Amino acid sequence: MRLAAYAGVGLAAGTALGLILKAVQSLSGHRVYRLLLNADYVPVLKNFRLSEWTEFVIHLIISVVLCVVLGLLWERRAKRSLPSAGRMTGITALIGGAIGLLLYPTTLLSRGGTPPIDSLPAWLWWLGVHLLYGAAVGLLLYAVLRAKNSDALPRR
Repeated sequence: MRLAAYAGVGLAAGTALGLILKAVQSLSGHRVYRLLLNADYVPVLKNFRLSEWTEFVIHLIISVVLCVVLGLLWERRAKRSLPSAGRMTGITALIGGAIGLLLYPTTLLSRGGTPPIDSLPAWLWWLGVHLLYGAAVGLLLYAVLRAKNSDALPRR
């Protein structure tokens, strides 16, 4: 059941990330949503013409896997004591930001349609939304762990 809860966090946060980046792209013209869905540099996937929906599902699968891994790591940490909501949110936001920083340069591998590597506004949107994604994941995972361990763990 806990894995399903962590997967649900990944679906919720991944969907929010995608919708926010789609809105940013629609309103600003910075192709950050296209970058999120871009898979034309992935060895197996580059051989296929993928629909937006298929690309979004791939993004959600990655988000689910990430959140399950993070949930299990936080769960292990919580065996000693459940970290505060602020601590979990802050650390997980930094992880989301780090992932954003590591992924943005994949725009150089794209066949086109993604933002230029030197677009500061696109970088800022991309990084800001990934920080927000990480914060949301941390807060949601905290809620799951708190509900799971409401009577069993001391809190800080």
